[in-house]
Amino acid sequence: MHKKSVLQIYLCIAGIVSAFFTYRLGIATANHPSVELLFFIGLLLANNRRSIETESGAFSLNYPLLLPVMAMHGPLMAALTATIGIIELEELKQPPAVVIHNRGTIAFSSLISGIAFHSVLADYGFTLAVAGSALAYLVINTSFFAAAKLVEMYTTDTRDGFLNDILETLKTLVPSAALGAVFYYTYVYFSVYGLIVSYLFLLALRSKTLFGLLDTTYRLALIKSLLRAVWAKDPELMQHMERVAFFSGELAREYGYSPLKQRALDEACYFHDIGKLEIEDEILKWPGRLTQRQFETIKSHPERGACFIEEIPIPLRNRKIIRNIVLYHHERWDGKGYPQGLAKEQIPLEARIVAVADTWDAMTSRRCYKEPLSIPDAITELKRVRGTQLDPAVVDVFLRILDDVLEKERKQVSASAMGKKHYSSASW
Repeated sequence: MHKKSVLQIYLCIAGIVSAFFTYRLGIATANHPSVELLFFIGLLLANNRRSIETESGAFSLNYPLLLPVMAMHGPLMAALTATIGIIELEELKQPPAVVIHNRGTIAFSSLISGIAFHSVLADYGFTLAVAGSALAYLVINTSFFAAAKLVEMYTTDTRDGFLNDILETLKTLVPSAALGAVFYYTYVYFSVYGLIVSYLFLLALRSKTLFGLLDTTYRLALIKSLLRAVWAKDPELMQHMERVAFFSGELAREYGYSPLKQRALDEACYFHDIGKLEIEDEILKWPGRLTQRQFETIKSHPERGACFIEEIPIPLRNRKIIRNIVLYHHERWDGKGYPQGLAKEQIPLEARIVAVADTWDAMTSRRCYKEPLSIPDAITELKRVRGTQLDPAVVDVFLRILDDVLEKERKQVSASAMGKKHYSSASW
């Protein structure tokens, strides 16, 4: 059986089994259907892609909006509401197996969370009931996510640093449960209309409390624009930044990076060589082989760049990705890189992704000191350094999607209004 088929079969089985047990367990619980459930579905649909940012991470509003349904209308009604309400249009573009898996597992998570709430409430009171319910929802959802990721890693022969994402998710338990309690009491005392007003007020408050984040986003955009202005004097370097960002983004998408993480990675690609601004042009544009002293100066640019970004008020979640890329994109899989000599999975995944994109662009672009390699020659060279300089799994993923990536790049270049190319693309 083809490995890709294994993933599709697993997703279907997990979704169907989850839906089956949701129904069988749910009909045995006390449920109270109501037209008000349509309001909850509407709030959940409106809530897609929205989350609350805190210093410890971001947490979704899905559970807080579901808690009143679990408590007042029953676990099965909560499962039905979640199945319909927690969905995005982009998910419907995915293969049917993904839709089946997500619908079934979300329903099951909501049902068990509701059952946990009522079971704990009877013996231990509301506070522990909310905590137990939130924990059940989080653990079951996370378990399904982890299992699907593990199967995907097995079937695609890739690695994904999703463990950190799981640990970050666990931090959201307390704020998610607390906000769920707020929504519960709002619903009890002010009905669904009060809950809608409370939700809208929260969104308005959220926009104010995140003003600092918006301000930081503005500053990052400003710095990115300034970098473009600086590097406009060196068109080859500017094109290098843009192409590395493009190739890295395509790779990150294959590794399941969220839109938020992809945006941070895109910013980081423009920052990854920022330390070179402190290095003389004489060295950067040296036409021949560098001397040992010149090479040691070049090797200092990751640490120079890391010092530079420390002075920028970047959000904590973005800071980690940007710092990892700036500081570690010249580490090698075999441990012979710089500046710290990290090896294999000691190197953060995003740095390994950018290293592949950076290497590919360095080989296929014209520089002042060399001509570009043809694509077949570049592929041969990439395979040669696979497992020594570069993460072999990331190289394999890049080569697997290379044709699609190059075609997408050609379309972007053709669609641009630039009358002049600042780089020379590799040729077959």
